[in-house]
This record gives sequence, C-alpha cells and structure tokens, in this order.
Amino acid sequence: MFEIIKKDITLMLRERTFASIVFLLIFIASISSVITFGLLILYNPDYLGYSGNARIAVVGDCSIAGECVDAGTAMRALAEGRVDAVLFITKVGNLTYIDVILPEDDIKAIQVLTSLKKDLVEYEEKLREEFGVPNLDLKVFADGVEVKVPSGSSTIFKFIYLILIPLLAVTTAVVAAGLTIDSVCEEIQTRALEVLLSTPLTPFKISMAKILTPFIFSTSLTVIWLSLLSINGIDIAKPVEALVISASISALFIAIAYFTAAYFKDRERAQLVFSIFAAGLLPLLVTKAKSPAVMVGRVAAGTEFDIIAAASYILISFGLLIISPILMKIGEK
Repeated sequence: MFEIIKKDITLMLRERTFASIVFLLIFIASISSVITFGLLILYNPDYLGYSGNARIAVVGDCSIAGECVDAGTAMRALAEGRVDAVLFITKVGNLTYIDVILPEDDIKAIQVLTSLKKDLVEYEEKLREEFGVPNLDLKVFADGVEVKVPSGSSTIFKFIYLILIPLLAVTTAVVAAGLTIDSVCEEIQTRALEVLLSTPLTPFKISMAKILTPFIFSTSLTVIWLSLLSINGIDIAKPVEALVISASISALFIAIAYFTAAYFKDRERAQLVFSIFAAGLLPLLVTKAKSPAVMVGRVAAGTEFDIIAAASYILISFGLLIISPILMKIGEK
C-alpha cells in the first residue's frame, strides 16, 4: 500500500497542473507580508510619508478646502484636467451628503483620495462640533501601553483572516480532490488496477492508498503555507487547531471526490460531477461564521469560535474519509 502512495505522490509532482497550483499556493503564502504591506499602503499611503496635493472643485458648501464653483464648471474642469476631483456637498436638514467624483485612472484616484481624506476628516470634525456630536477618540492598548494602529489595519486584518487563509484552505482541499479523481480514474482507465489486483494487495488496501495520498499531500501543503504565513509575520494564534480544521476540509473534499471517481470510473465525468457539487458546496464553507473555512481564519486569528460546530464538522469529515474505501472499494467485483 505504501508503494502505491509513493508512486502516486511521485506522479503528482510530475503533473504540471498540480505542481503549478502547489507552487502558486506556496508563492502566495511566501509573499503574504508583501501583500499585507501593499494593502496597508493602498489604504494608508501616509504610512510611507506620502502626502499628495490634489486640486479639488467644490459644489455646494464651500467651507471645505477647494475651489467653489457651480456644477457645470466643476465637471468641465475635471474633464479638462484642471482639477483632480469634484465634491458635491448637499445639506438636507441636519444631514450632509457628499458625493465625490474621481478620475477614471485608478492610480490617480488613489493619489487624490490620499489628499482628500484629510480634508474630509477635518470637515467631519467641524460638522460634529457644529451639531454637538461627540468625537470619539479610540485608542488601542496592549499590556498597558498605547499602540499606534495605522489606518487601514482593520481592512488588512479582514483580508488575511477572512479571505486569504480560508482561500488557501479551500484551494488546498480542491487540489487534493482533483488529485484523488485523477489517481483513481487513471488506475481504472489504464488497466493498472488489474495489475495491482494480481498482487497481494486487496481492493480495500488499494482504495485506502488512493485516499491517503491526497490527504498526506494536503496536510503537508497546509503545514507549509501556515509556516510561511508565520515566517512573514502573520500571527497564527492556534496553528494546531487551524491545521486540523483545514485538514478536515480536505478530508471532506477527498471523500466526495473518491466516491465520485469510484462510481463513474471515468475522469471527465467524475471531474464534471465533482465540480458541480463543489460549486454548490463552496458557499456553505465560506459564507457563515460557523463555516469550516471561516473557522480556520478565526482560529488563526485567535478569536472565539463554536467548538461544538468545529468538532462536529471534524468528526463528520474524517468519518466520511475513513468509511469511503469501506463503502466503495475500487476493483471489487
């Protein structure tokens, strides 16, 4: 059985598609610090000391910085490049509405927003003072010491723990499932299974090898990207728990892929059916707080999560993986 596992892993590494996806996952995890830094600069360019000066045309309340003009003049000036942005400020009772018109060029728009942000914050403080609304100055403390949190950190936190880590977990599971289907169907379609059955190996042992190979692969890959995230300065509060929950996602996908491949015995049909099933399953894995992929991110961030839901999901996933070669053995007549 271990020889089959060794053979399948060797073939997997030679498969360009799988090797490319694995490389991509490792690459993303290895440059996570660069991605984080880029997001921080995107949402807070002042972090690098950048301070742009934008030319602004204001329509309406001219108490904010900028050239006060009428709507037609402002839009013509923007179209001709004489101003970088147009603010439409409208007051309705005690409410103030601000519409911002920016250049179509994304980079230019970011530069304009960098300059405009300070003016808008000052205008907001002025309105708060005018209407007697308290201006809450929130501070962050760690061990009794105030910590300066750069603007945009909340967005970066959400990206890492709600998008990046769940995406890595789900992608790892999908790749492992694809490996399972290819491995099972290849043995059947190339008639290599008949050769294996002529050896002392039983259909159960062959089937076990076909699910152990992708599971070993997915677990190893998860350890790699979790380690790379940590090396890049992303805190993984509970690495063992994150690994177990991520591995359970892979276990579920591998079990489903195995059932599909063993039933259809044809790679194209198995891949099609699995893709349709996975497409319907993915939203359930990533959209709710108790979804397993979201749990991976929550555990990694060190936040609270539903232990009962996590344990139930782990038991169901690994249970399916274990019984899959028992319920459906490849090569058994």
